Amino acid sequence: MKSLKPEAILKGLKTKTFGRSLLCLEKVSSTNDVILKLAEEGCSEGTVVLSESQTKGRGRQGRHWTSSEGKSLAFSVLLRPSLKADELPEITLAAAVAVAKTIELFRMRPQIKWPNDLLLGGQKVCGILTEMGPKKDKMPSVVLGIGINLNQSTKDFPKELRQTATSFYRFSGRKIDRVRLFQRLMHHLEETYQWVVERRFSKVLSEWRKRSVTLNQQVKVSQGHHVFHGQVLDLDEKGALLVRNDLGMIERVTSGDVEIMTPKNRKRPS
Repeated sequence: MKSLKPEAILKGLKTKTFGRSLLCLEKVSSTNDVILKLAEEGCSEGTVVLSESQTKGRGRQGRHWTSSEGKSLAFSVLLRPSLKADELPEITLAAAVAVAKTIELFRMRPQIKWPNDLLLGGQKVCGILTEMGPKKDKMPSVVLGIGINLNQSTKDFPKELRQTATSFYRFSGRKIDRVRLFQRLMHHLEETYQWVVERRFSKVLSEWRKRSVTLNQQVKVSQGHHVFHGQVLDLDEKGALLVRNDLGMIERVTSGDVEIMTPKNRKRPS
């Protein structure tokens, strides 16, 4: 196994701030946890914590995220945006666009599932988790965690995930240079993040729509006890999902689980 080293990454990094302060570790509970502590100590925007493995990696809704040592990327970026609380989801969508643009450099066509999943061939290849961090000088901090499956084979995935998750290698049959991909991803993340902070989120929305697997789909939305079916119409200017429910009313979805209804699972109990 070839571990990721800061000197190798920094040598070809073409960013102004993202990844310029870089901590590469072998094992942590969660890269988000590590960078939250660094945020409390006042580390700079664009600081990245990358780890080969996580014992308590997490995704949305408290789900566990599995990292394969030496075969995937699991990292977190510290951001200090001047945004309102209801604007923070914009960062998640911007990150999804950045990951998609990076994957496309390797001759693959990913799709984005709202709000934070990247798919290859209908299976999940990347997850994104955005969390609020401590304030520093009245400026909120945001931790952006990203996990990408790269060079895993089928046996590297738990049996319960083999039908829903994939990797670059499983999908394409090609191994990916992790350093090269990470460098390019930092470039695209810095770019799409600037679109957000410079109030050009419409550009993120445009790029997101081009790659969406969620738009126009029949879906099941679960928000705690509130569960409904409907058709996805669009995103609004803040990145919320607009869904026309079965009663013809449009609901604005900012959180929860959105399941795309296939012909197989579309039949509902009477």
